[in-house]
Amino acid sequence: MSGIGPTIGNPRPGFGLRIRLDSAKAKTLAAGDYSCPCGQAEDAVGYAEVEALAVRYARHRRDECPIPEIRAAGAREYAALQHSLSKRRRK
Repeated sequence: MSGIGPTIGNPRPGFGLRIRLDSAKAKTLAAGDYSCPCGQAEDAVGYAEVEALAVRYARHRRDECPIPEIRAAGAREYAALQHSLSKRRRK
């Protein structure tokens, strides 16, 4: 972690992605961080940076994490996302 962004949650938050958007109009107030059980951790401040952080977190879980269970869970979540995006919408 670079220490710039706030840690969202308790003094010792668990593993995962945490994003905070205080106002939909004030996008500069966005903050987010993530931590993985493998030791990877990052944080970001600002709307575009937080959006990129969320993408990096998903890619880390799916492709880069050395823990096989985390990679498998990331692959399942990505497959579910792809399936939901490719479904035909009914009227």
